[in-house]
Amino acid sequence: MPIKIIGVVMILAGCVLTYKPNIISKIPLPENAYQMIEIRVKWGFLTGLGILLIFYNQWSNWKLLACAVLFFLILGIVIARLFGFVLHGFFSKQLLWLTIEIVALLIFGILYRYANN
Repeated sequence: MPIKIIGVVMILAGCVLTYKPNIISKIPLPENAYQMIEIRVKWGFLTGLGILLIFYNQWSNWKLLACAVLFFLILGIVIARLFGFVLHGFFSKQLLWLTIEIVALLIFGILYRYANN
């Protein structure tokens, strides 16, 4: 139960920091929307780690754990990138990154499925 509470806190912190990335440091944010989305994506790792702590419960099998960690971290990045799209608009290069991340997400999901058998 404490791990799930930590996961919820990490998801909330990741979402807040994705929305307002300069809340921790007072570094000025770039005016370029592409770079702004990239800054938001960094906080997707925190969101993905929180999702992992909430939904994953097979900590003894290292193959499953490796696949799950990579799957959920990439899921957090995808969520943060989509959040950036909503705030800043779509860019063709960002859509390319999103496509690559979704393909990686599918690959790690398939690997998790095969490692589970």
